[in-house]
Amino acid sequence: MINNGDENTKDVDVAVTTTTQVDSGLGESSEDGSLEPIILGGPSPIVQDGSAQIAYPASSLTGTQAIASFSNFDNAPDIVCYFPEAPLGIVVSVQNLNNGRTTTCTNVFRTSLPSGATMLLHTKVFESLANLVDAPIPVTVSW
Repeated sequence: MINNGDENTKDVDVAVTTTTQVDSGLGESSEDGSLEPIILGGPSPIVQDGSAQIAYPASSLTGTQAIASFSNFDNAPDIVCYFPEAPLGIVVSVQNLNNGRTTTCTNVFRTSLPSGATMLLHTKVFESLANLVDAPIPVTVSW
């Protein structure tokens, strides 16, 4: 209340407004202006390293694991494949370990395999298991 010495002054209520800045508790500000997280309790978070676990479906076939790629086998029939460990002329079952798809093919002789592959499938047989851009793929081979 302010009185300038005038006796006719009426009582005046004065309201005082104050502004306070409240810390939101969200953390300290970084150089770019974003807030840093604060862990309030419980276990520490998992550090993200950019990798993820991959779940493979269970294999119902028992056999030998291989890495399969594809070829057109110089225009051979589209039911052939080459797996050096299997007998020639036998029908082998091949299962893609990434997605569980299964197919069969006839084992024939081939003189060589591409680098990094232990089995070679005809392009049409490979397409029944996976997309061509997925090559090479992990497979289980049985006969």
